[in-house]
Amino acid sequence: MKINIAASHRFHLLDLARELEKQGHEVRFYSYVPTKRAIKFGLKKECSYSLFSIMIPFLILTKLSKGAFWAIKINHLALDYFLAWFMKPCDLYIALGTVYKKSFISAKKKYGAITILEWGSKHIEEQQRILADIPGVKKQPYYFTKRSIDGYNIVDYIAISSDHVKQSFIDRGIDKVRLIQNPYGVNLSMFKPTELTNKNPYDLIVVGAWSYQKGYDLLVEVCKKKNYKLLHVGSIVDLPFPVDKNMTHINTVDQNQLIKYYTKARIFVLPSRQDGLAMVQIQALACGLPIVCSQNTGGRDLNLFIEDKRWIIEMKEFTIEELEKSILEAFKLAKTQIGLREYSYNISNEFSWEAYGKRYNDNIIKFNGVGK
Repeated sequence: MKINIAASHRFHLLDLARELEKQGHEVRFYSYVPTKRAIKFGLKKECSYSLFSIMIPFLILTKLSKGAFWAIKINHLALDYFLAWFMKPCDLYIALGTVYKKSFISAKKKYGAITILEWGSKHIEEQQRILADIPGVKKQPYYFTKRSIDGYNIVDYIAISSDHVKQSFIDRGIDKVRLIQNPYGVNLSMFKPTELTNKNPYDLIVVGAWSYQKGYDLLVEVCKKKNYKLLHVGSIVDLPFPVDKNMTHINTVDQNQLIKYYTKARIFVLPSRQDGLAMVQIQALACGLPIVCSQNTGGRDLNLFIEDKRWIIEMKEFTIEELEKSILEAFKLAKTQIGLREYSYNISNEFSWEAYGKRYNDNIIKFNGVGK
């Protein structure tokens, strides 16, 4: 098949483009990722259709506005209209929700293409409902909600990553036959079983944005109560990081450096209020850490792929007490780990980007009745 894939940043769509090309498709990846950078992530040069030079004025505008919604809107429209006018012919068009709309219509009308909208979180209305209750979160204008819903209605299929996301769409009237569910992968050459360091290890590790949305306000309370030693790697968003000798913050690092931080901790924790499927959980699993997560992270979906279900502990309710209980359960497991932390032999078969791409290709065939 001829497949066009449109993103803005790299996201997981570059990985998807790379893997679908390996499956034998003719793939074009449109984004403002420079081709030299795309190649570093394994995408073939001939598959990269970088719009970086065209988008420079819009990227500068977004930066100067400090990410103002009006500038993001202009950025999205520029990408969308360019693809609508100039994308190459295709049989299948896969693109990010909210960013793309007109190009979905164009792909269907001009080329008779099958269209798939990529969506990483809950249905936009459910997502906005959750975010509305979070103090300090920058509220999106209704324009973005409407544009997302328009996209849902235009496309043939919506690609999602987890069961709780699927349910949020079904609850809002989206036919389940239009939902393609497929958990993401990770680069398993970067993440592999680790041996816990003997030099002053941390009890808990969290990776990614330090924010209220991720539920880290609950985690701070548990750490203070139990005197846990916590390591955070990532950016600080809307929740102050505690000034505490037991809590350490490390700024965002390159992905290939994360394994050395997973090696320093006993347990990975993500008590998020709103996530689609957090890929950092897969990284931690591949490194051998027990996982504690909320019901909104996709953890239960990952549990389907591992042999011993004990290693992913999902909170039964979103409370400090339940988080504390789940962490204690994880500690019992962590204490049984000796030497190399490896507890599931099929991780490489299920959590790689290769496995993700194969599942995606199988879904294309299953849902659309087409082959390569």
